[in-house]
Amino acid sequence: MVGATVSRVSPNVNCLEGKRCPKCGSYGPFEIVVSMRVLLHDNGTDNVDDGISEYGDDARTTCHSCRHEGQFGDFGE
Repeated sequence: MVGATVSRVSPNVNCLEGKRCPKCGSYGPFEIVVSMRVLLHDNGTDNVDDGISEYGDDARTTCHSCRHEGQFGDFGE
């Protein structure tokens, strides 16, 4: 089709809403470096915050599809 416009509608409606890989266009999943508090014992760890993890726009992010790396904030539509 000449002159046709292709529209991509994001399937993401939760944590990745508005996010897309700037290199390949994938809507995820993405690997994100997060911080989490744990209680460290000699034989392992326990979650202190019931599994709550934190990340922001500056979190290191990798596209699972093409392995593009950047900051989470760069993965916007």
